[in-house]
Amino acid sequence: MGCCGCSDEISSKVEPTTPENQGTPTRHSEQVFVTDRSCTDILALIVLIALAVGYGFLVSNALKKGDIYRVVNGYDNCANVCGRVTPSETDPQFRCKGADKTNERYLLTTVGSSGVKDRTCVSNCTDQVIFLNRCVPKDLTDTTTSLIKKLGLENFYKVGSYIFSKSRLQEVSSDLTVAWRELIYLLLIALAISLGILIAFRYMVQWVVYIVLIGAILACIGGSAYLWYAWYGEKKAVGQHLVPEEDSSEQAYFIYAIILSTVTVITLLIVLVMRKRIALVMQLFREAGKAVYAMPALLLQPIYTYVLIGFTVCAWAYCMLWIESAGNIYMNRKQHIHFRKDTLLIVGRWYNLFFFFVTCEFLLGCQHVVVACAVARWFFTRDKKRLSLAVTRGFGYLVRYHLGTVAFGALVIGIVRLIRAIISFVQKRLKRYDNDLVRGILCCCQCCLWCFECALKFLTRNAYIETAIYGCNFCTGGRKAFHALSSNILRVAAINSVGDFVLFLGKVLVVTLTIVTGIYLMQKKEGLHHPWVPIALAGVFAFLVAHCFISIYEMVIDTIFICFCEDCEKNDGISRPYFMSCGLMEFVENSKKALNYLDHQPTASHS
Repeated sequence: MGCCGCSDEISSKVEPTTPENQGTPTRHSEQVFVTDRSCTDILALIVLIALAVGYGFLVSNALKKGDIYRVVNGYDNCANVCGRVTPSETDPQFRCKGADKTNERYLLTTVGSSGVKDRTCVSNCTDQVIFLNRCVPKDLTDTTTSLIKKLGLENFYKVGSYIFSKSRLQEVSSDLTVAWRELIYLLLIALAISLGILIAFRYMVQWVVYIVLIGAILACIGGSAYLWYAWYGEKKAVGQHLVPEEDSSEQAYFIYAIILSTVTVITLLIVLVMRKRIALVMQLFREAGKAVYAMPALLLQPIYTYVLIGFTVCAWAYCMLWIESAGNIYMNRKQHIHFRKDTLLIVGRWYNLFFFFVTCEFLLGCQHVVVACAVARWFFTRDKKRLSLAVTRGFGYLVRYHLGTVAFGALVIGIVRLIRAIISFVQKRLKRYDNDLVRGILCCCQCCLWCFECALKFLTRNAYIETAIYGCNFCTGGRKAFHALSSNILRVAAINSVGDFVLFLGKVLVVTLTIVTGIYLMQKKEGLHHPWVPIALAGVFAFLVAHCFISIYEMVIDTIFICFCEDCEKNDGISRPYFMSCGLMEFVENSKKALNYLDHQPTASHS
């Protein structure tokens, strides 16, 4: 099986007779969706496999030198893990290591007057808060307070002390036991609302988009009018000496009014300029609804993906604990036993983070390719009633041909995210130094890399769509995607502004209605200590459910748009009939000619 990408030129030929296009006009159409493929970006897949092997080696090294309970439970001055039996060392220098601390479960850390920190395992924390198996004083000493502030953990400590106290955990556990039926009800309600929103996107998207646009315009106009009125009132009050000039907000109101007025004018101009493109957005929503209705298995894709990502997060956290606990034993100048990391373990820290980024992006990329393959095949099939197992075949295309392309995109995004993480680490280290110039440069680099990462993710997702259509490699797909997007920049702007905002409002609506319903149910529930706990948990579940469904809808819309662009470029609607529906034909230049031609072709199937 070859390993090269597809050819840039796809020859025009008579469309072959298959079960999916029987009964269609025998006109010469440009065959856009490629079925005869070869594997792509095999080198990137080999690199990813090599990274996985290297990751296994680093984790095995951490397993040999580490003990996860050193981090979870903590250890005393002799490196004895609290609540555990610690193996002894043969070196007489560490003879105190190896005690049985099974009955001493908590770590107590004290700081002497000389600044020496002592660690002791204790059986209970008298008059102290238990936080992550540590005894933390309720009234923090100056040294501990300064340490927590230096690490930026004061808010985390307050929240953790509140949540992780033994009585609080028992109350929360009791609340979840009492309200488990209501949580299931709220989850089902979130599921029903999400499905209802998808139905509304298909059948009532015109009203939804109009309401969003009119609401945004009225909010801008109303806000501008209010700010100008407030500025006028403040100016009048200053002129009449009712408000001292130094206490006046006249200048602030004036600046805010100018800014919001500018935003209002820009919004109105954008709506006027892109009014026809907004109609395309609504039609894309309708087409996406048809695709999801024809292939309901698309809605299951994010469930598999996010389950795998959740497993990846747990595995990453588990491996991180092993890496952080690992080290070579040594005794410091205070005669306390510690563990020092060597170069391989320090590299393992960053390697673990990088591999986590790459794995998550790889799983998301696999979902994007499967959805794009299924939707592209649906779009470029004339008789859609004969389409079968589109999602399954999309998964087959991914596994057989395009895992290397997904690996390529995941590696590129993973490298950028790793660079951002390194810059963030350096920024935190420089907080203790007074060097505004360096901090400013790093902040600018962080901002630029974030923008670059967002653009790269957007281009990568569209490159996957081109790969799904043509079976090409990542670079060719990226070039094709950039050409298609740059040639339709106004349409892309409309989709990414109006379309994404509508989808975002859909998520907000699901979460809001679920939380409001949860408040209504939990208020009448007896035996709850903290009603906000099940309500907040229901809100998180509602967001995950809404994101699963609506993120798929977003990918379907993007795929249909790229297919629309490729169909416009390869075919003309007359000598080479379009694959798109009549609704989408209204947005091409020769739409009238194409529709007139289609009216004289009774066998054509354009729904």
